Amino acid sequence: MKSNALAAGLAALIISLPSLGETLTLTASEWPPYIDKEVRGGGFAVSLVSAALERAGYETSFSEQPWPDALEATVDGEYDAIVGIWYTDERSESLAFSAPYIDCEIALIKLTTSDFRFTGPESLIGRQVGVVEDYAYSREAIDRTGIEVITTGSVAEAVAKLRSGELDLVVADRRVAFSHINERALAKSFVVLPNPLLTRGLRIAVPRNRPDHTEIITAFDAAISEMRADGTYNSILASFRISTW
Repeated sequence: MKSNALAAGLAALIISLPSLGETLTLTASEWPPYIDKEVRGGGFAVSLVSAALERAGYETSFSEQPWPDALEATVDGEYDAIVGIWYTDERSESLAFSAPYIDCEIALIKLTTSDFRFTGPESLIGRQVGVVEDYAYSREAIDRTGIEVITTGSVAEAVAKLRSGELDLVVADRRVAFSHINERALAKSFVVLPNPLLTRGLRIAVPRNRPDHTEIITAFDAAISEMRADGTYNSILASFRISTW
């Protein structure tokens, strides 16, 4: 009887553990400095997520895909996880989300020649504001009557339209905005406003059609907590010259 109970207990433990050595195929769209195939480790978000999953016992591979193709392919089960994504109720119907592993500040970009001052959402009324399609921040940040929201395919496209006068302002993640502006030596042309519209937590997401999605998420969250505690988390961020807000 005792041997049967022991065997049952061991079986339950094995089932609850991640499939050690299993390779998880990760995806995300280009989003420097978070995701960038041109830099070491694929960007700091890819490096953080890969390190956490490997600590949890998984192997990882990464494939950069356009957005929203990466989202749709993950929902369909072609990929095992999205590296960087913001939570929405609609997305949670098909994806299981981790706890946030880093915060993102959503800010406004304006031309240096503009006299615009952000004093609250009401100050956006009458302005043409550029947002990136399906990035899950735009409507929450600027959903006010009288604000003309212009959808673009990327931050680069939005900034180009801002420069040409087609837009008055652009909504973007602060780190992404600084990365785009600094890499293209545009600091004299644009200003990233200091007060954020809102803060969103960046997460990983695993398709719910994977039977082990809960195990993957639980193992990832635990690994991130361990990495914060032992300094690995801050060490990875520092290696990319990334600070937390």
